Amino acid sequence: MRTNVIDLIIQMVRQIRGGQSIKEIDLGSFPNADKSEASAAYSWILQKSESGQLNAASPSDSSKNLRILHAAERTIISTEAYGYLIELFNIGIITHTDMESIIESAMMTNFEKVGLDRMKELVAKLVFGAGEKSHPGSIYLSGSEKIN
Repeated sequence: MRTNVIDLIIQMVRQIRGGQSIKEIDLGSFPNADKSEASAAYSWILQKSESGQLNAASPSDSSKNLRILHAAERTIISTEAYGYLIELFNIGIITHTDMESIIESAMMTNFEKVGLDRMKELVAKLVFGAGEKSHPGSIYLSGSEKIN
């Protein structure tokens, strides 16, 4: 469920970056998502927006210091998975520090190739803060919540 919420957050942030205001986002425009996923994504965006962490900075401004993978990382992280990380960074969902943490987690996967699905799991774990090391103010979704 958490990876679906990340996908919804990406779609909503794209709309915001396209000039739509947060209040103009219609949760009904995501017909493939259930209500709790759409509400969780919208709540996350509102929380980040209110705290100033999801500002309207130009993606080109934030990509000046883009993280480049070294050879060992390129053998573990697929091109598609790394492209996903770059997109999340460019639209402001993750920071430089988050990207480093995700890459570090990916490298600790016993040398198994990290594809897009695994990368989405790593991102969801970081963004929603799973376990005892959750970020203050993070939203943890276990998959059994009901949002009205």
